[in-house]
Amino acid sequence: KSSDSSNMSAYKLETAPFDPRFPNQNVTRYCYQSYIDFHRCQKKRGEDFAPCNYFQKVYKSMCPNAWVEKWDDQRESG
Repeated sequence: KSSDSSNMSAYKLETAPFDPRFPNQNVTRYCYQSYIDFHRCQKKRGEDFAPCNYFQKVYKSMCPNAWVEKWDDQRESG
């Protein structure tokens, strides 16, 4: 059993991957708002304004990649 406890101490917590069967409205809104805030911040302050990166970290950790790709495509299309 001592090996079990050492395995538990090495356990790494990570964000759960997106599962479309269990959408969460609050996470969805937080994800989208962070994406919007990041791009607004960069547009207003410039791409080199480091505090904008906070919003990027949030949306990259919370949003499914497919959503980000879709939004990027929509932004490029105007």
